[in-house]
Amino acid sequence: MMRNAVPPVPAYIATLEPYKSGRSMTKGNAWIFMDSGECTAPLPYSVDLQTGINRYPDPTGDTLRDAIASTYGLKRENVFLGCGIDEVLDRAITTFSPPGGKLLSFEPTFPPYRIFGQTQGRTYISVPLTPDFGLQEEAAIAAARSADIVFICSPNNPTGTVLDPGVITKIIDAAPGLVVIDEAYGEFCELQNLPVQIDSVRTGAKNVLVTRTFSKAYAAAGIRLGYGLASTEIIGELLKTKLPYNVNALSQSIGCSLLEGRSAMEENVRALLKSRALLAKGCKELGCTVSRSVTHFFLLQLPERYSAGNFYQFLRNTYRIAVRPFGIINGKESLRVSTGTDEQNNLFLKALSAFLSSKSL
Repeated sequence: MMRNAVPPVPAYIATLEPYKSGRSMTKGNAWIFMDSGECTAPLPYSVDLQTGINRYPDPTGDTLRDAIASTYGLKRENVFLGCGIDEVLDRAITTFSPPGGKLLSFEPTFPPYRIFGQTQGRTYISVPLTPDFGLQEEAAIAAARSADIVFICSPNNPTGTVLDPGVITKIIDAAPGLVVIDEAYGEFCELQNLPVQIDSVRTGAKNVLVTRTFSKAYAAAGIRLGYGLASTEIIGELLKTKLPYNVNALSQSIGCSLLEGRSAMEENVRALLKSRALLAKGCKELGCTVSRSVTHFFLLQLPERYSAGNFYQFLRNTYRIAVRPFGIINGKESLRVSTGTDEQNNLFLKALSAFLSSKSL
């Protein structure tokens, strides 16, 4: 006889809400997505599958690992591949934090640090950033001393701002466990001569894992391809816990092709930065507050007495534009806005102007 009771789940799973993006809540093609840091068009690439898709892919993706290592002056053994940065973060928690362990980050920041930790039964703690989105040095260092893993996102998501490399170095020195430097937007820094943390891997740091992705600068979010750069010891431990064939052959091949066309990526980043600057300028001219982003998104706060929540609904209902709500930051409702095409950016500014001019706030 069949039982009618659903199997129990741990309390830390039962209380979770599924992660949602714009595409979770707005199905179909009639939407303008300015919520997820995507690029509006893919870069040129080719696919070379010598063995065909009837065979399993290389389980460690060594051809792609070699290409990534060559890009950064590292060795294959310094590279770990994942299904997006998400998998790299998830594997890091499994590998370097015991059940019931403690994770630390600095908020506002990328929500999956907390979600992935809760999913695995870890304790998540956070230290707030300063009002101008910098690290509180003393509090950050003190908290890092008791954490299994410290997550530092720079450029930070959702603000797009760069965190002080000097403070990051002090956190790395103080932390007894793993320090994950999430550089999903690291290429944006490199092209603006801003600091990144890959040098710490090159110079032999044993407790640093730098994460990067093909989703942003390389305009390939659809292939779900990310990677981690770290000491050979860290990579060796991560390889023990990964799924057998975690990155498919198509993604591996496209990743190699995109790296060969690095100049196209750099051109894409420069275009995105120019587009973001114009969009942010338009928002500021309408009286909004915009974070000092170095990426192709920014944090937007409306003028006093206007509701960002109402604006979010106004965008969806009237213009079918999706942006990302980020709740209360520095005492004000905040939205993360990613640059789109020139036409989409102009439509967004038109919508913002119309909302600020309306009587319904």
